[in-house]
Amino acid sequence: MLNRTIKLLLILCFYGILLFLTFNKHSKSGYFNYHSEIWADKAGYYIYLPATFNFQFDVNQFPDSISIKTGDGFKLDYENNKVITKYTCGVALMQLPFFLVANNLAELFDFKANGFSPIYHWGINVAAVSYLLIGFIFLTLFLKKRFSKKTTFITIGLLLLATNLYYYAIIDTGMSHIYSFGLFCFYLFFLEKTNYLSNKTFVNCLIFGLISGLIILIRPTNFIFIVSFFLCYDKKSLRSILKQLKNTLNPQIIIPSLLGVLLILLPQFLYWKYPHDSSINYSYGKEGFNWLNPKPFMTWFSPNNGLFLYSPFYIIILISMVYMTIKKINNGFYLLLLFFTISYIFSAWWDWSFGCSYGGRNYIEYLSIFSIPIATTIPQIKESNKLKRIGFWFIT
Repeated sequence: MLNRTIKLLLILCFYGILLFLTFNKHSKSGYFNYHSEIWADKAGYYIYLPATFNFQFDVNQFPDSISIKTGDGFKLDYENNKVITKYTCGVALMQLPFFLVANNLAELFDFKANGFSPIYHWGINVAAVSYLLIGFIFLTLFLKKRFSKKTTFITIGLLLLATNLYYYAIIDTGMSHIYSFGLFCFYLFFLEKTNYLSNKTFVNCLIFGLISGLIILIRPTNFIFIVSFFLCYDKKSLRSILKQLKNTLNPQIIIPSLLGVLLILLPQFLYWKYPHDSSINYSYGKEGFNWLNPKPFMTWFSPNNGLFLYSPFYIIILISMVYMTIKKINNGFYLLLLFFTISYIFSAWWDWSFGCSYGGRNYIEYLSIFSIPIATTIPQIKESNKLKRIGFWFIT
């Protein structure tokens, strides 16, 4: 009992430190500028919430020039009375509990209950930090089954302090990546806990569908992670992968899983019908993928948000994957293949730098599963010579 109390106090202390860091950072940023929690892409993700709960999708009720003040992340079509955003509503669903708290407390603390006053910005900061903490808790539970406690905690520390995860959890809190990270971590834990849905209960399969649907709703390309981890993780041969696929096609798994996915996607289908008269819509217009002309080296090394330049710790992650593959350590080849697959997808996007960001922000959610090569490497580094240890911590 005492041990549990101490663990809880440590978690609350860590949570408090994270909250202090994000509020301290944003206390100097102001509102309605590019540092704001509700700005550009972040406003486009978020707009579903005030549109639904504060203005009932009536553009005439919105604050004056609010789309311009929030960086044009969404559009208010006054002629047709439509709120238009190209972004899906996954992030808004994740932010919903924190938004509702802010909405109910706004007038109590003398803020305008309009979805854009400071208390709503604070709610987004709390949301981001909360999903980081939730992600770390589930990732810790996942890693502790494979690695020692010490290795697990060092890995968590490196994820926070040696990568760009910190930036999107503490600073750019309205972007989608920290929310995806939390979901990815829960996905890893949940599949491990249910032994990859081997017992086929309706509730487990429904939860699997809900989580999968939400991950896809936030970023559709995350479909690669969902499928590849479910089919390939801990599988040592093509035969075992095919066997997993065959087991998955069981109606006891497929039906409730698809039901969960559809339930999560339903709000998006309803929204698309509202401005576009179609339940299925590609809202990004001419923005798309150049599949025959990817730019992976620009994605990795460009001064414009290059992954390895801004977060060189990813070099260690990649080397660790190569090491695991050469030594035939389980999952090494899968992780290496996953890294290059998502790199190809990201570098084929029309804007391979992904706009105003810090490093390869689109890799952040994958740090959940990339924690495995990190944890695999740490014991090897501890046992290596002094020069290798110095090199590891220098890159870190």
